[in-house]
Amino acid sequence: MLVGMVEKKSRSVVKKPVKQAVSARKAKPANTDVLTNEEAVFLMAAELFRVMSAPMRLKIISSLCNKEKNVGQLLEEIDTTQPNMSQHLNTLFKAKILGKRREGVQIYYRIINPQVVTICRAVCMKIAIDEIVI
Repeated sequence: MLVGMVEKKSRSVVKKPVKQAVSARKAKPANTDVLTNEEAVFLMAAELFRVMSAPMRLKIISSLCNKEKNVGQLLEEIDTTQPNMSQHLNTLFKAKILGKRREGVQIYYRIINPQVVTICRAVCMKIAIDEIVI
């Protein structure tokens, strides 16, 4: 009985910080009319990292590094469903990481933000090198 009560208490304690963290993310700076250049850069970088934080999106970016591909070609390389792939492609498109063009019924995606490729390659190479050394 005592264990059950402790578990219930610990659950409620865990939930409060999560709710506070969610509301803290939505909180805006006191003066939102004027952002310094530094604040604007950090906000843009945070948004870029948020979009790139999904492993599926990193796989898509990696697949598109060398050439544009349509959804079918991406699905041959990446194990996921077509609706899931389309959702991630749309997120990357809205974030201006990917561009697209239509050719008949096919839509081809390509990377239009070269900074994304540079960031991905640098991080993935560093991780791969550290894994080999360890």
